[in-house]
Parts: sequence; C-alpha cells; structure tokens
Amino acid sequence: MISIVVVSHSLKLAVGILELAAQMTHGKIKLVCAAGVDDPENPIGTDSVAILEAIESVYSEDGVLVFVDIGSAILSTDMALELLDAEKVKNVHVTAAPIVEGTISASVAAAAGLSLNEVIDESHLALPSKQKQVAEKNREESVVLDFKTTEIIPNRNTVSVTTEVKNPHGIHARPASAIVSAVASFDAVITLKNGNNEVNAKSINSIALLGAKKGDRVVCSASGNEAAAAIKAFELLASNNFNEDIGQSKEPLINDDGNGYLNRGWGGESKNIDGCIKGVPASKGIAIAPISLFQTTMPKPSHRKSLGIEFERTTFLKAKEKAIEGLKLLAAKTVKEGATNQAEIFNAHIQMLDDPFLDNQISDLLNSDIDIETAWEIVVTRTAKAYADSSSDYMQERANDILDIGKRIMLLLLDIDEVKIEYSTPIILVADDLTPSDTAQLDPSFVKGLILAKGGHTSHSAILARSLGIPAIVGVNGTKSLVNGDIVIMDGITGSIMLNPAKEDIDGYRIQIEADESEKRQAIQLAKQAASTIDEQSIDIYANVATLKDVDDALSGGAEGIGLLRSEFLFMDRSEMPSEESQFEFYSEVASAFNGQPVIIRTLDIGGDKPLSYLQQTEEDNPFLGSRGIRLCLNNKMVFETQLKALLRATAKNSNIEIMFPMIATFEELKEAKSLLNDCHRDLVAKEVASKIPKVGIMIELPSAVVIADQLAKEADFFSIGTNDLTQYVMAADRGNEAVSYLVSGAQPAVLKMISMTAEAARKASIRVGICGELAGDDRFTETFVGLGIDELSMSPIRIAEVKQTIRKLSKKDATNKAQQILELNSLSEVIKVL
Repeated sequence: MISIVVVSHSLKLAVGILELAAQMTHGKIKLVCAAGVDDPENPIGTDSVAILEAIESVYSEDGVLVFVDIGSAILSTDMALELLDAEKVKNVHVTAAPIVEGTISASVAAAAGLSLNEVIDESHLALPSKQKQVAEKNREESVVLDFKTTEIIPNRNTVSVTTEVKNPHGIHARPASAIVSAVASFDAVITLKNGNNEVNAKSINSIALLGAKKGDRVVCSASGNEAAAAIKAFELLASNNFNEDIGQSKEPLINDDGNGYLNRGWGGESKNIDGCIKGVPASKGIAIAPISLFQTTMPKPSHRKSLGIEFERTTFLKAKEKAIEGLKLLAAKTVKEGATNQAEIFNAHIQMLDDPFLDNQISDLLNSDIDIETAWEIVVTRTAKAYADSSSDYMQERANDILDIGKRIMLLLLDIDEVKIEYSTPIILVADDLTPSDTAQLDPSFVKGLILAKGGHTSHSAILARSLGIPAIVGVNGTKSLVNGDIVIMDGITGSIMLNPAKEDIDGYRIQIEADESEKRQAIQLAKQAASTIDEQSIDIYANVATLKDVDDALSGGAEGIGLLRSEFLFMDRSEMPSEESQFEFYSEVASAFNGQPVIIRTLDIGGDKPLSYLQQTEEDNPFLGSRGIRLCLNNKMVFETQLKALLRATAKNSNIEIMFPMIATFEELKEAKSLLNDCHRDLVAKEVASKIPKVGIMIELPSAVVIADQLAKEADFFSIGTNDLTQYVMAADRGNEAVSYLVSGAQPAVLKMISMTAEAARKASIRVGICGELAGDDRFTETFVGLGIDELSMSPIRIAEVKQTIRKLSKKDATNKAQQILELNSLSEVIKVL
C-alpha cells in the first residue's frame, strides 16, 4: 500500500496534518512526518537526514508520496533523495500538491487501494475542489474554476441505486471518504449523480463537488465486471448513513470487552426528546435520580529538594510494591463479584507498573537531582499524553489507565488517603472521567447511573460499569450544563439524558424501570428451576467459575453444574506451583459443593495473555499463536502430570468431575493428552492411591478443531465451544485491538457457521456440546444457540437467571428455523437484524 511522508518546517503543523489524515483513514496506511529541527531555541527548519529516515521507515514498493511545504523543505527533500538507494528512488514521488488538502485527499485515496498515479491525481484535485466549494458557498460568481473530474463513459450494462441523504451536513469529507473506501477496490466504473452533476465515486474530491445536502437523492451507478457487488457495497454503506452518527442510536457495532459482546447502539431508537443531551451508550439500563458532580485528580507534588538518588528510588520502589498489592486486592474483589474477565483490567495495571519503560524514565529523571514525586508526575503526564495523542481510539482510552496508576502511586508517595466515592442516597454520578479504580468503588445500591464527559465504549471504566450493572453514558459533551441536585433521566440504551424532566416523563420511565425490575425479580425467583422451552426442550445451564466464592455464587444463582472451572487461577499470583495435594483438595471441595451435578474442570490454560513467573516460558513474538494451553502443558509434563494426578484422585472421591483440555488443534494432541492421563492413572493405581478416569472433553476454540470435529468426537466425551478465542482465531483479529474490533463479534457469519459445524459433528457422534465462552450468557444469542442444537450453556453466575428466563419463552422448533435462517446470511449487519 502507498505510504505518505509530510515534510514541513513546523513539527506542530506536520503532526496536525497527520492526525487528521490518520482519523480519515483509520490507520490503514503508513503516515510519517519529517518536520522541524532538533534545536529547542530555533525549532523551525528541515533536516535531510530526518527526511531520508522518514522515507525509509515507511518505504513501500507500491510507492511513497512526499508532500512538502516551501523553500528549504523542497531542497532538503531533494538532498534526501540523492542519499536514498537508487532502486527505491524510482518509487518515491515528491508532489507539488497543497500540503494540507493534498495530504488528506491522497491519504484517503491510498487507503482505498488506488494506484500511485491515481493518488497523485487526487492530491492535485484537492485545492480546486476546495476553491469551488468555497466559491459556491459565498456565491462569488466572479471566481471561475476550470475543474474537470475523471471522464465518465456511459455503459448500457449499468446497475444503479438511489438513496436519500440523511446526514445533517450532507456528503462532506468523512462520508465521502467512506464511499471511496467502500467502492474503490471493485473492478467497475462507479459514479455518483446529484441533479445534473455526475462525478467519479472513487475520488473524494469529486464527491465533494456533488454538493449533496440532507434530503438530496443521490444516484450511484456502476458498470463493469463487479458492478453489482459495488452497488451492493454502496447500498449497505448508505443504509448506515455512510458510517456517520446522525443523532440516532444506530452506531457502528463494536465489541464490548474482548468477549464478543454487541452492546453499542443495540436495542432501540433514540428518542430525540427536547431537553436531552446525547452521549455514547456504554451500559444498558434506565436511571432517574439527582445529579452528583464528582472530580478526581492526581495530587500535585510539593517539588521538594531531592534527598539523593538512592533514597528517592527506594521510596518509589516501596510505593510501587504497595500499589501492586492494592491492585491485586482490587482484582480479587472484582473476581469475587463475578466479573472474572474485568479483573484483568487491574492485572493489566500491574503489568503497566512493572514496565521497564517507566523505570528507565524514573531513573533518568532522578539522575537530574529531582525528587521522586516530581519525577513521577513528569513520567505519568508524558506517558498519558503519548497514549492520548495516538490515532487509535483504543489507545487513547488507555491514557486513563496510566493516569489511574499515576494517581495510585502519587497518593502513596505523598502519604495521602484516597478520596472514597461513597453515597447514602441514590444519585447519578457525573464526572469528566473516572479511573477504573474509582469505578470499582461504586456501590450500585446508591450509584444508579454514570455520566462521563470522556471515555469510549471500550474504556475500562465503561467495562467495569457494565460488570456492576450500572447504566452508563460516556463521551457526553454537555456535562457542564448539569447542576448538582438536578433530577435527570438517563437511558443507557439510547445514550439520551433528559434534563429536568416533567412529571409525566418521570412517571413513564418509572413504569418502565418497574417493569424491568419485575422481570428481573421473576427471573431470580425461578433461577434454581430447570430451563426448558415451551415445547419441552431442556437446556442445561452451568456456571463459569475460578474461585470458591464463585462456586457459592453459582449455587445461589441457579447453576445446574460447572461448565468451566478455570484451574489456572490456582496457579497464578504465587511464587511456586501448587502441589498435587492442594490441587486435589480444591477440586474435591468444588465437586462436593455441587453434590453430583457435573463439574467440568479445564486443565491448565496458561500462555498468551496469562504467563506464570515460575514456569519457564520463552518470549514469543505472537504468544496467542504460540505455546499456550495444551501445547504448553505437553511441553511441561511434570506440571501437567501433577495436575492430572490431582484430578484423577479427586474424581475417585467425586464421580461428578469431568476434565477438559484447552486449545486442542490436532487429533494427535488429544491422543497424547489422554495417553498421559492414562499413564498417571496407572502410576497412582500401582502406588495404591485411589484414582478414577473421568469423562474427557475438549475446548473447541480453533478453526482446525472445528474442521476435524468429526475425528475429535471419536476420542472426546463432549465438546465445549470457547467463543472468545474461537471468534478471535476465525476472524484473525485480536480482541484487544480496537482497529479490528468490528471483526471481533460472535455474530459474524463465519463464527456462527463454525459453531453450527461443531454442534452437527457432536450430534452425529452422540456426544454433548456446550458453549462456555462469554456469548453463552448473552441472551440475544440464546435462541440461536438453542436452534443450533447446543445442549448446555455455561456463563457467569450473574447471567444465569436472565438466560433461563429467555429459554422458557422459546420454541425449539422456531429457534431451529431462525438458526437456519441466520446461517444463510452473509453479513454481520444482516445477522444482527435477525438476532
């Protein structure tokens, strides 16, 4: 793909241009600048060596397009090209196009996959396009522009579609960019027509000349080999208002917390009520309460005199150790509250604190003879700014995590108690932003809703709000208009906040809240009863657990067994491996608690994002595709055998135990793991130790396992589908990467077809098949899973009542028909409509 280099005398100017270009292209192309000089007193200038390094850093055989401002920028660029390898020079083009307009236009064209010549043409069209738009706006009829778009040759085999523009500002730069991205790759001549004006749909500048305003009817026509596909792509884009939020709740779907949730904008139209302000819906639910404004900031250092490097560094290390202890307690508290995945937020904070990058910066600053509090403030501010300045929304939201650990350490360094967020009456908390640590303090009994000026759907505070069941709206521009004590109504589904509502509005929403609460109470009352469809198809509902506290929650929440016991939590946060005896006691205690109901224990699933300090694990470039799960266990047989023996002994005492191997990719892995299990059994029997081989199942979380599921079913007693990893591997998209978050969804047709294939293989082999990934607890998928023939669903205990209630309202026959309908769909948007 073509790369862009911006050469300017001013670093600030160049960075601003690239930020805008990156936002328009969503990080699809390589953008870099070579601007200013390394002289704090006189930073304005250009540097040939810096320009050379910039070109080489993004070099592509597809081409590198260089934009320059004036004067020495051109001379310095010429000199840089003289130093560049002759073979590379042929693919580098310096353009005379305007640096701002040209860079934006060229970036969009490059991101759409156009050729270097086409991208260059686009960069030169940028300024005339702007001139004509401004002239038309100001009706300066004396200004005459000779602007010609790409020649359009009619074709009698043309396919067309007409759409009404609903965007408030018409088809401006961002919608135009979306159109180019959607259609540029098709082998077809594609045009847009508005009135008598017809332009090339692959040119952002040409589209800008359409002057398409809200209410205009625009015709998209295409002719050529892929004309029909191009029109379909345009039609889908237009139905989504060219990927622009136009004030309704229909927003681009993104994943919730890496587990395949589809919460954003799901579930209703925006009410667009007068007196409302809007934000991004982050946690569903309705709340009515007075506002309480809250402000949290990191304390300022006193800028005292340094007491020596050793003293300052020792002070920092002690504070860091205390902070890590506090974070571990928070993680444990979050796990106990049934939000195991959300606990990883605080584990991530521990990793941030342990990052050598921070330590190195601290050491450098302490060498400058400053106190540790001042040094820490500088490091936190600098690091948070680097995250905030990122072009990635996901990375921007991590800036708040840096500020969170910054505040935690600073409080310890200054020996200041943290301000507790405590309330004794119901309120809706309003803040500029909350750190994850702040959010974890909230008591849902009194904090009925959360409104934040900053943050996004994937911010850790939003994720924690969802885990606490607190309605939340983030990214709200109008928080400054909110006043302490004022009553508001907030709708966490639509993102609407009604200010000073009338009595009839409050009464109406209270009826809705009471209906929701009544349904929840009914579900909880029936939680311990079995779940069957109206045509008497029973579905087993199990719980995912990690600790003994989770087991208590599962029993009280109505779980009919354990579908996933994450045994790795026994191995984590300790300096040595747990003994066979301690494992035996833990597994036995869990199994005894369920009194004969199934308890499925997953063997050690370490690797990827879950390393162990005492286990030798080599550093890998991509640990999620490396030694993890069963692979790591088979390479560390002493550890694996210890666990297997504990499980065999526990099964002899409690026959309801079943074991499950994670990350199975091949038939050979399953055979080897079972062989090792049999060896351990023989060894225990030889030593006259009670041992019993349990039922053996496997996790289906890799595409390879799905493809050979019929073979694996010959050796496995049951399947359990891990939708979290299955989605990640099927879509080749890291669920923690915001840039590909639109792919990470359990509603993707490819993922649902993989689940269907697995269920079919299990049915033919007459073995059970369950789902233990987070999607099992999402009641929007329940009917589909029932229709696909899933026998059991295992989830967080807090979701059991709701899912059971959903099952009781279903018909197995209707669910099967609906599932088959979904399997025939080709796109995520189509699936979501049917779900």
